[in-house]
Amino acid sequence: MDGVIAKIDSPGLEFIIPAVLLVISLFPFLRTAKRAQLLSILSTPIALGLVLGYLKYNNDWANNASRDALLSSTPYQTKIKSSANPSNAYTSSQTCRACHPGEYDSWHKSYHRTMTQLAKPEAVLAKWNGTQLPHRGSQLQLEKTKDEYWVTTIGTDGIKQGKQRMTMTTGSHHLQVYWLGDKKGNLQHPFPYGWLIADQKWAPVEDTFLRDPESAKPNAKWNTVCIDCHSVAGKPRIMASNKGQRTTKTEVAELGISCEACHGPAQEHIAYYQNPFNRYKAEDSKKFAYGITNPDDKKIDHRKSSQVCGQCHSYQFTPNRMDRYNNGPRFLPGGQLNASVNTVVVQPSSFTNASKNTQKDIKKFTTKHGHPHPGKEWLNDRFWSDGMVRVTGREYNGLLDTACFKRGKMSCLSCHSMHSYHDKNDQLAPQMDSNEACYKCHESLRDNLTAHTNHSANSEGSNCYNCHMPHTTYGLLNAIRSHQIDSPSVKTQLATGRVNACNLCHINQSLDWTNKTLNKWYKHELAKLDKDDLGISSVLKTFLMGDAGQRAIAAWHMGWEPAREVSGDHWQPSWLLRGMNDPYAAVRYIAHKSLINDPRLNNIKFDYTGSLSTRDEQIQSATDFWMIEILSREKTTSQPDLLIDNKGIPIETKARYFESKRNNQPITLQE
Repeated sequence: MDGVIAKIDSPGLEFIIPAVLLVISLFPFLRTAKRAQLLSILSTPIALGLVLGYLKYNNDWANNASRDALLSSTPYQTKIKSSANPSNAYTSSQTCRACHPGEYDSWHKSYHRTMTQLAKPEAVLAKWNGTQLPHRGSQLQLEKTKDEYWVTTIGTDGIKQGKQRMTMTTGSHHLQVYWLGDKKGNLQHPFPYGWLIADQKWAPVEDTFLRDPESAKPNAKWNTVCIDCHSVAGKPRIMASNKGQRTTKTEVAELGISCEACHGPAQEHIAYYQNPFNRYKAEDSKKFAYGITNPDDKKIDHRKSSQVCGQCHSYQFTPNRMDRYNNGPRFLPGGQLNASVNTVVVQPSSFTNASKNTQKDIKKFTTKHGHPHPGKEWLNDRFWSDGMVRVTGREYNGLLDTACFKRGKMSCLSCHSMHSYHDKNDQLAPQMDSNEACYKCHESLRDNLTAHTNHSANSEGSNCYNCHMPHTTYGLLNAIRSHQIDSPSVKTQLATGRVNACNLCHINQSLDWTNKTLNKWYKHELAKLDKDDLGISSVLKTFLMGDAGQRAIAAWHMGWEPAREVSGDHWQPSWLLRGMNDPYAAVRYIAHKSLINDPRLNNIKFDYTGSLSTRDEQIQSATDFWMIEILSREKTTSQPDLLIDNKGIPIETKARYFESKRNNQPITLQE
């Protein structure tokens, strides 16, 4: 009987049951009713049920048609066979839920799951319906019709030029971008605006990244760029016919980053454990699960455990791109990231001084590293000159150069957890946002911390990660902690331009101050400094002279609360107001965010993507408020090391001197 009821959909039980109950409730009256009354009483609920059933049938049909149209215009989610193990297949996260409800729930709440989603109401975070956005002289009119999201382009003459359905979203934490379907297959074209989630505002996509303002606007397709890491087992499969027409038949096992991205295809695992005897044997948790990989670094080698994360969180070279396009990834969790699986991690620290002057040099380099030399421009947009990664999302590159990984057993899961995290923002395991993360190996420091740090035990200077994992990585309009664990070094800063951890906290201090302090505390050899490093804040100098990536990180630290507490908060606004007119949109955004971290200035409005005249007006208004309402009421003194005069404003001649030496080399950090 249950099976029969389950098959009743249209007209639907919710309409049939009330009609039946109505008939039952009227039964006492039927015994005394006349024939005409009897027909009327019986026919009314039946007719009502039929009408409501018909309406529901039409509604279901429309919903199904809408869903089918969405599915046909997006990458096909199907049971893909693994190219590395054709006898196994991906089955989707839904098949894991019945046996692993706890793990499914913690994964489902994570930002990994929502990395790429179909455009449905529960996925779309932006204010869509009724929004109009300017684009190339036209207007983009955004509309939501039931559960469908549409973009209509309206020309300057008011005539509608075209209409496209928004089909997918990418991101759900800091930034969400949108994709428009293609009439020839399921190629996903970028919508020109992204939604800044914390700000609750639209911004042109090109201005949500740190990119050269003179470069061409990005036009990346989801199927060729995002698919590698924002889906499971993606196969781009973009093909051209003999007539030159392009068709796209992209396939994925699942959108977003799901169970099988980390555990591998699960068909064999599921088939094996459908046998009750096998399930009984599996009660011994020390045994490995059949048919899948558990990345737990207590169960497999820490290197292989970390490579599960590294398949996405690293810069890679793909020797056979066409194989990847047609067959998807060959790497499976538990394996090795190398040429045999068509994925080679690029590790610039191993070839910073490599020669590539002759064909022999080039051949030798490729043989040794598994990929050709990527070139100076490619490296500059991703790494510091010593090979440390400078862009977020590539944490595995940092881990590879960390002594704790190379000489110890540190892995990604030493600090992070996919299922036992206490905060989904960083997915850190319990207590791993404290020194407990380091005490697991460096237990001797627990009772001897201040002797090592030379800071009070409860200060920011005694938090291991502030000194050994400072915010020297850029990403998502923020500064992010480096995942290459190292120690502050003046010599390294002079060689790379990467501000050391001491100066990133003591942002009012010069490099000379750090040079002498590290020599006194840790016996570092004194580095030879030029005159510009002797009497000016190292962060301020970087803010004025550095490339756009360095300026962004310097501006971020001017608003970082620990730095403000130790370095004062009276001098940064004048410089941040200057940074709000930087040629790079990302620097302008960060400068404004750091400015309003000051409680006195948290109501200052600024459109970092606005026209130059609009920005100038807003900056002037903010400057007037700062100088008249705040600065004029405070006692100010000259601060030469911060290039501030006795009125509390920048010394213009010195500011221009450092700006004249700025590194204006175009840069686009490749997040």
